[in-house]
Amino acid sequence: MTRYESRDGRLRLFRGDSHRLDPITSGSIGMILTSPPYWVRGQGRVSAERYAHDLAVGFGREWKRVLAPDGDLWLMIGDRHDGTEWVGMDALVIGWLRRTGWRLQSRGFWAQTRSRERWDNRVNYLLRFRKAGQVVRPRGTTLCWMMPLPRSHPDSIWDAIPELVVQTVLECSRKRGPVLDPFAGAGTVGRVAAGLGREWVGVERDPRMARITARRLRLRRVREAVPDGRRAAMPSTARTERASTRRMAGSRPRRPSARRRRTLDA
Repeated sequence: MTRYESRDGRLRLFRGDSHRLDPITSGSIGMILTSPPYWVRGQGRVSAERYAHDLAVGFGREWKRVLAPDGDLWLMIGDRHDGTEWVGMDALVIGWLRRTGWRLQSRGFWAQTRSRERWDNRVNYLLRFRKAGQVVRPRGTTLCWMMPLPRSHPDSIWDAIPELVVQTVLECSRKRGPVLDPFAGAGTVGRVAAGLGREWVGVERDPRMARITARRLRLRRVREAVPDGRRAAMPSTARTERASTRRMAGSRPRRPSARRRRTLDA
């Protein structure tokens, strides 16, 4: 994996596939906050079930390994109408994560206003999970927003999570340990985390988006050799990190931005 980091080591970005998070030590992450690639291909229940299964099994095992025992997993999941019916993607993802040892602790909603789309992804679910046996004490915070799609970074082809949503989630979650975004995109989670004084680790498969994130967060590329078969303590400002270099299978593309979709349709 190509690695970028800030001068103080508190912000780190890996350019690689998040199916395997080999550079990250088990139990070292305080919380995971991410918006996985949306389900934009295929139709029908079978295709949607396959997406939820791949998310829970293909990625969820590594999330469970790197997350601290009392850490939170927050997912932003979009829903859509596949031409026949609303899929109910939140229920599918919840079901598959439960089978693999996660328990839903709370949920929220972000409904897009003034959406350019008639069906797709106007309703976004915010889902909070913990490992089985780790219960979150209920709070009075209502996680519900109605707002337009935020403006993406000018060079980004992906839509961004609203910064208000990211900030709220960070403020009501575990404060110890770094924040991990395994689908970093243009680095919105990293930008908000840095503003709140949190350590952040991002993983992004797309080389172009990784460079954009590195530029936004003022990260420098680390050119040291990365030996095979060793895991680094992640992240720590007092340690030198080393990562393994395993080439990984590709992940699904993230939902392209509205601007990009209009270009593709033209």
